[in-house]
Amino acid sequence: MITQRPTGGESEHAAARRRATVGIALGLLAIHLCGAAGWRTSTAPLVRPAQLHFRVDPNRATPAELQLLPRIGPVIAANIVAYRESVANPPAFRRAEDLDRVPRIGPVTVELLRPFLMFPDEAPDTTPEGEAS
Repeated sequence: MITQRPTGGESEHAAARRRATVGIALGLLAIHLCGAAGWRTSTAPLVRPAQLHFRVDPNRATPAELQLLPRIGPVIAANIVAYRESVANPPAFRRAEDLDRVPRIGPVTVELLRPFLMFPDEAPDTTPEGEAS
């Protein structure tokens, strides 16, 4: 271990305080770098789309319901509603790919949204778990 002797007019107490301050600063820097590197200490489980218990019909959802979806904020929710209202032959959305026509939604977002969407032609899953149809 390298030890430093107090310089000039610095007392032993001041030198100890300086070393403690440097140690604390290095500890905080290490914690910050671990967080920036993606090392998390949280034990909360990640939620996967298959674990979520809701699906949204983009033909009927309110802007607030649309904003529950990933990557959908107020602007894109308003775009979905505006597009839906502009279509002459409802429903505007018959499958996930139809959302690609909405401004600011592209193929990547469509794929992200797919597990959360339901459409009019889909029959709801009413089969109890564990039973085959």
